[in-house]
Amino acid sequence: MNAPDPMRERLPQLGALRVFESAARHGSLTRAAEELHVTHGAVSKQIKNLEADLGEALFVRRNRGVFLTERGRALAARLRSIFGDLEDALSDFRTRGSEQPLVVSCEPTLCLKFLIPSLGAFQQATGIEVRVLAAGGRIDFRRDHVDLAIRRNDFPIDGALHARVICDEAMGPVCAPEALAGFEAETGRFPLPALHTRSRPDGWATWKRLNRPAIACTSDRTYEHFYLAIEAALAGQGVALASIHMVERDVAARRLCSLHGFWPDGTQYVALSAHPIEDDARASRFVDWLSARMNATLAAAMPSLGESRAAVAQPAKGRAIHGTR
Repeated sequence: MNAPDPMRERLPQLGALRVFESAARHGSLTRAAEELHVTHGAVSKQIKNLEADLGEALFVRRNRGVFLTERGRALAARLRSIFGDLEDALSDFRTRGSEQPLVVSCEPTLCLKFLIPSLGAFQQATGIEVRVLAAGGRIDFRRDHVDLAIRRNDFPIDGALHARVICDEAMGPVCAPEALAGFEAETGRFPLPALHTRSRPDGWATWKRLNRPAIACTSDRTYEHFYLAIEAALAGQGVALASIHMVERDVAARRLCSLHGFWPDGTQYVALSAHPIEDDARASRFVDWLSARMNATLAAAMPSLGESRAAVAQPAKGRAIHGTR
């Protein structure tokens, strides 16, 4: 029998190292406890045990706060890298063990109104299984176990991420057919409320700032989500400022009417990934397909814009343009 390795016997418990790394990253035992779903006391005890195993303090405790020692900071940085490598190794192991679906995080209304209704055609044509998560804004790819995120570039994009432009955004006012009779095209007067959404709070302001055709509504009504504002427009409750990508089917089926067409708002949809998209054949194929579909929608609604854009996704250019999500 081989003699035990004395170095391995002296290794602290993995759980204690994980707790220390989290507390060091957050600079707070409370936030580490929240992240790890344990009590503050459990975190404090694990760190005290780790300090006892190592024979020195890792934190200085003062004024009800904790502050890393110099050697504690160096250890935390090494552990952060090690745990990252461990997560990557386990993710690769699970992925290669069986054919895994491509996990795509997509902004909720785009997901409901465009992606999900179109997804069957992609899966039938490629045989690639796609699992969709509805979410917006910034994303933690490791924590959320996501391969791709589809976002508008209306927030600063982490320079460490890999990005490809999918297509331009184009917005326009829409209403139900029965509400159209009250619209005065010459004056822009509309006898119902302008429908706003908290997820794109500056939508109407951006429309005015870009000198788009004026619409004068009787009042304003705000909904929590973009999807709800579109549903309210479908119900004849007002005029919503909507993305062509989200109302294309409703306009084509004449469930919604476009008052002034659709115009660029200066933002773009992008595909984001923690790894080079071209290194994953599934992700690359999905992005190319999605870009072609969305650019075809633009070309139909705005011929001059659609013809000027490539039908395949391009590398993302520059930083995000601040607008509304």
